[in-house]
Amino acid sequence: MIDAAGEQVDTYLTKEAAERDIERCKKEDQMYETAKQLVDSAIKAHMQMFEIDRETSRYWIRSASEVV
Repeated sequence: MIDAAGEQVDTYLTKEAAERDIERCKKEDQMYETAKQLVDSAIKAHMQMFEIDRETSRYWIRSASEVV
């Protein structure tokens, strides 16, 4: 199904199935926002700890996160 903005949207057999998917999406949005806040806090702490700029700190945090 295509919505008014021209984007494809899912269709569901029941209202309950649609509501479950909406709740799943909301939870994923919350997880993403929380993760962004945690990464931002880590970058800021790293910047202060080593007296470096945000770009450099972001590089090291991102590099380390790929190893964990």
